[in-house]
Amino acid sequence: MASIDHSFFFVLYSFAGRSHIGDFLIIFFGEYFLYIIFAILAYFLYRAYRNKKRKEVYGYFVALFAALFARFGVENVIHFFYHRPRPFIALHLPHLLSDMSYSFPSGHTIFMFALATGIFFVNRKFSYFLYASGLVIGLARVMGGVHYPSDILGGAILGILTGYIVYKLLERFGPKRNGISPIRSSKKIFS
Repeated sequence: MASIDHSFFFVLYSFAGRSHIGDFLIIFFGEYFLYIIFAILAYFLYRAYRNKKRKEVYGYFVALFAALFARFGVENVIHFFYHRPRPFIALHLPHLLSDMSYSFPSGHTIFMFALATGIFFVNRKFSYFLYASGLVIGLARVMGGVHYPSDILGGAILGILTGYIVYKLLERFGPKRNGISPIRSSKKIFS
């Protein structure tokens, strides 16, 4: 299994260093694209708030909570027990991105997939965009030399599970008004 992971890593990593534009895109998506995601999320949150869609606003906050819990809770617990060095350290490779924490799971990916899963219950089209963005960010981080493909896959699976579990727990045990949970699925999608 490790040899398959390394093989896929080297296939993706081989895209780095080929051109200035390619390297710029790897760095942009691997390091900075997440800020654009935050801006888009802030826009949707503002729009829902402005239109007085309390369930939707609450759903976005639940999704953000799930993503932060996945990134700073689940990932840190795994890093406490499992110490996988980053590829550029373990394999002594030049790299476009740098991060000195442990490699598995990818913090960017676990965050994005937990966020996408939480938002799936509020705005499905936006969640599909977030899933695709999480995949692009993960691939860019492999190309940049800071993750193995299995780090991305593990982050995606853990993010989906965390987002789903947090959503379902808050739906069941979270605040209720008149016996109705404020995060029940909305039929409006990208209104």
